[in-house]
Order: sequence, then structure tokens, then C-alpha cells
Amino acid sequence: MQPRVSVVVRSFNRLAALCELVEALLAQDHDSFEIVVVEQSEVRPPTAHARLAELARDPRVRVVHTEPLGGAGARNLGAGLARGEIVVCIDDDDLPVGADFLRAIEVPFEDPRCLGVICRYVWGEREDISGAYRAVATSRCMRFSPVLRLPRTYPRYDAPVPRVDYVHGSGGAYRRAVFARFGLWDTDTPIEDETSLGIRIGRGLAPGEYLCFDPRPRLRRRLDVDGGLAKREAGAPSFFARFMRFVHAILGRYYPRRVRLLYPAYAFFGLIWTFAWIWADSRAHRTFAHRLGSSALFLVSWPVLAAWALRVPFGRPDDAATVALAPRSALAPDS
Repeated sequence: MQPRVSVVVRSFNRLAALCELVEALLAQDHDSFEIVVVEQSEVRPPTAHARLAELARDPRVRVVHTEPLGGAGARNLGAGLARGEIVVCIDDDDLPVGADFLRAIEVPFEDPRCLGVICRYVWGEREDISGAYRAVATSRCMRFSPVLRLPRTYPRYDAPVPRVDYVHGSGGAYRRAVFARFGLWDTDTPIEDETSLGIRIGRGLAPGEYLCFDPRPRLRRRLDVDGGLAKREAGAPSFFARFMRFVHAILGRYYPRRVRLLYPAYAFFGLIWTFAWIWADSRAHRTFAHRLGSSALFLVSWPVLAAWALRVPFGRPDDAATVALAPRSALAPDS
């Protein structure tokens, strides 16, 4: 019998955390779901590996072992294997909050015009957000910036947003039919790999169709979990290089004239994003002195790093055949 919901989990070098996630998913109060795990680990602790094999005996669990595919590549494989009408994506370092997560994320799809949903994120044990965050999130939650088309998240927002521009990779859900219409995710970016599909969906929505943000299903982001691609341990130059790779490959593909015309602005916002990374998200900068020193060093080296980023071609063809599934009008470059 076909499940209504497929949960796609991409995992890399986090077998213990992956087992916790699979256990939490199997405990969901939902009558028709499957779990598709794309497991790419190069390090497999024996205890966690044995526990995953035990969990895989549940008929609702399918584990696919593969060589490392990258974030988008792993998600593409899992989405291609999914059988449910609704496909929910969750990363191996996250956990659903409560046993009603799958039921809650399925509710918006009762409207046939809803094509995708992103849930609310919870960090640590606290769910409260500031008034300033709430005021900004009202207009920016899961939106592309109006000029540069950079993705903005604000996923801790606590109010529904009826229309958003894109769906985040972890805690995001789509109708499986979306992939047949718009393709999957471009694979040639190390960060913000959700953006490409959001752009293509936005260009091809029929009247009345939409993506939305719903705060009722909640996902706990475990930012202190080791392993994975170690993005949170990246230094400032590495993060900036990843940001510029995203600008060149993804935005340069879909907005080639815009990126070339406004390239200095993209490099400047790369500087701002990197500063935000150092002070808010990076685990490589743990003390005030380290953050301050790294910020100063990065500011001095930023012009050279921005020039070095120009070696990456703009909008080179993506190597994922899935992109070819998207309508030609959705793939056409914009300004």
C-alpha cells in the first residue's frame, strides 16, 4: 500500500544522530508514512551502525547506502525514491517536536493549491522570539530579497505566512507532483541548495497555487551535533567562498544579467553574510576575541577573496539530470 507521506532523510557521518531521528519519526502519530534514508557516511561507529540496521527492519524504513552525493544530490536521490504524495525532507541533525509533526505538516496540503510547506524551527529548548525578530520576519520569512534575490529565512517565526518564495531543505515538504513539473534541486552549490527549486516554482506557479510557512509543525535544530559536512566549523574565507560559489552557480544561472550588473553588491553582501556567520552561527569562532580577530582579518582579505571568486564561471550548466525535468520557461534566465 502506498504511503501518503514520505520522509526523506539525508545523512552523512552522523549515524548516532540519525538513529535518534529515525526513532522519533517511527514514534509519530500518523497512519501512513515511510522513511527513506540516504546514508552516505564514510565513518560508521559499530554501535550506531548496528542500531540503524535494527531500525531498518521496520517495514516503514528504507535505508539506501551510497557514496557521498552532496546535500542536494542526496536529497534528489531520496525524493526520486519517495512513494508518498507528500515528501517531507529532514536532515540528520534535526528532530521533530512532538508526535504530531507529520500530521501537522500534512494539514496545509488539504488545499490542493498548496504545493509546498516549511515548518517552524526551534533552537535549543527555547521557543520565544523577540519583538524585533517578529517584526522583520513578517515580511522576510522565506522570501527572496527584492533586488539581489538572495534567500532570507527567519524560520523561527511564530505566525503563519500564506505565501512564501521557497521552502527550506530541512523541515520542508512538497507534493511529489512538484518534482515532475519543476525538477529537483541544482547540485552545484555548497550552500543554499534549496534556492534553485524555489526560483523555478515561482516562475511556473499556476493562478492560485502557492508555497506557505506554517508554524504548527515544529522542528528542533540541533546546532551542536558534530559530523555531517562540518559547515558550522568553517572559517570565514571558506564560508565566503561558498557564498560566492552559490552566487555564481545558482543566481548566475537564473539571473545572469542581474548578477553581472550588480556583482559588487553581491560581493558586499557576501561580506555581511560572513560577518553574520562569524558572530551568530560559526562553531569555529567561540570567543569574543576570536570573533573580533577573525572579523578584522577577513575584512582586510575580503577584496582579494572577492577577486579570487571570479575564477568560478557564472551559471555553468548543472550536472544533475533532474534539472532537465523542469519546464523550459522555468529554467529560462531572468534579469
